[in-house]
Amino acid sequence: MGTTDLEVLELVFLSVDMETLRAKDPSVTGERLRGLLDCLKGKLGSDVASTSDGPPTEEIVLYVDGAARGNPGRAGIGVVLRDKRGKVIEEAGQYIGETTNNVAEYRALLEGLKRSLARGVKGVEIFSDSELMVRQINGKYRVKSQSLLHLYMEATKLLSSLTHWKIAHIPREQNSRADALANMAIDSQIGNRG
Repeated sequence: MGTTDLEVLELVFLSVDMETLRAKDPSVTGERLRGLLDCLKGKLGSDVASTSDGPPTEEIVLYVDGAARGNPGRAGIGVVLRDKRGKVIEEAGQYIGETTNNVAEYRALLEGLKRSLARGVKGVEIFSDSELMVRQINGKYRVKSQSLLHLYMEATKLLSSLTHWKIAHIPREQNSRADALANMAIDSQIGNRG
């Protein structure tokens, strides 16, 4: 079986060099491109239906990871959505520019939550290898960094849209696919620069 049109669109999206696009037109953002991609996905109704079994999944398991080469440095995020049986529903990696590892972790969580909510999900079980972020979301640590505070607030707002959720810390080796997606996104940008 070949690559679906949806998978091709995701590959194109992941391959976009955002810095070059922004240099040509500052109004082009990752969110704007994601919106265009989502619009195209809507027009490919039959392909969208083939990415899951039947109606929207009520509950999912979400794995997220952010990576930065240097701190701050070139950064990427990885997101994996699975159904309760462990089947991959969706996965994505995205280059997010130069930032810190902690910001990348939060950006991965935000992307995963947005994708989950877009699927009509009611409950999410989230796994991350970022102990800091997990403890902040669970209310065990205060968010002292101003650079993380707005990301934390956005995450809690998205979480409040769910009927139930939980987040847990896992070792990096149990989060290998999300980690690989984040690193592939960084690698794709390094490759684009020669």
